[in-house]
Amino acid sequence: MNEDSLTIEEIENLGYYDFMAYLEVPFFNIGGAPSVDLLAERCGIGEDSHVLDVGCGTGSNAAYLVEHFGCQVTGVDISELMIDQANRRASGHELGDRLEFHVGDAYDLGFPDEGFDAVLTIFVSQFLDLERVFPGFMRVLKPGGYLGVNEMYRLGDVPSVDREKVDYAEEVFRDLTELPFSIRSPEIWEEGFRDVGFLEVSVESFSEFIDVRRGLDMIGDMGGWVNLLGLIWKTYSLALKSKKIRARYGKLNKGKHVMLSDKQTSKYFGYVLGVGRKPV
Repeated sequence: MNEDSLTIEEIENLGYYDFMAYLEVPFFNIGGAPSVDLLAERCGIGEDSHVLDVGCGTGSNAAYLVEHFGCQVTGVDISELMIDQANRRASGHELGDRLEFHVGDAYDLGFPDEGFDAVLTIFVSQFLDLERVFPGFMRVLKPGGYLGVNEMYRLGDVPSVDREKVDYAEEVFRDLTELPFSIRSPEIWEEGFRDVGFLEVSVESFSEFIDVRRGLDMIGDMGGWVNLLGLIWKTYSLALKSKKIRARYGKLNKGKHVMLSDKQTSKYFGYVLGVGRKPV
């Protein structure tokens, strides 16, 4: 698919993640680069590691891992547009044979058994059925390898007075993505690891999505001022051209407000860094 030749009608009909790829959104992890650092450290990722990034999107996190940890990363994503963006990113970073991307399905990983030292998902497993997908992650891990997830959570005991708004925010993302979006509690995330047989399971919760003290660092995560301003302009331009896209933005912003900035409800959301080790 040539994204540069799409009509406004074709853009309107793109699925959520293809649309995000069209906008050239570089990453989705809500904890920012520090959460990727922590996850990589907890999974023992280093220069000799071969990492599988499932749901790699446009490849920002994969490239970050190669550049900062010296590892080899293979990224897979179900979106062809995402993989096109990721391959362009890899070429631009000149990361050689340490970074590669493929179109692939998390439920049907086309890799041999026991080929990876770590499997990571970042803002991906919350769209997946853990009972179906975690066994596949276990299969492609080497004995002693790590599964690491950086995903959203919602508290399991939301008071009834706030539950309707919290449920609405979750429903927004379910409708927009047309995927079975499920924001699990930290306890359920931990159960998902243990039920499949992972050992040394650790699920750490973070109630602040992105540390505001990072400030300008976030602009770097987005690819610098030029890329950030380009993203803002592209977003604004599409909104002017399309009522359908304006409605999509409006719905997305309402859901994000409940999760991120509403003082009454944002306290029920956060992200987890979950890690489990495959038995030797």
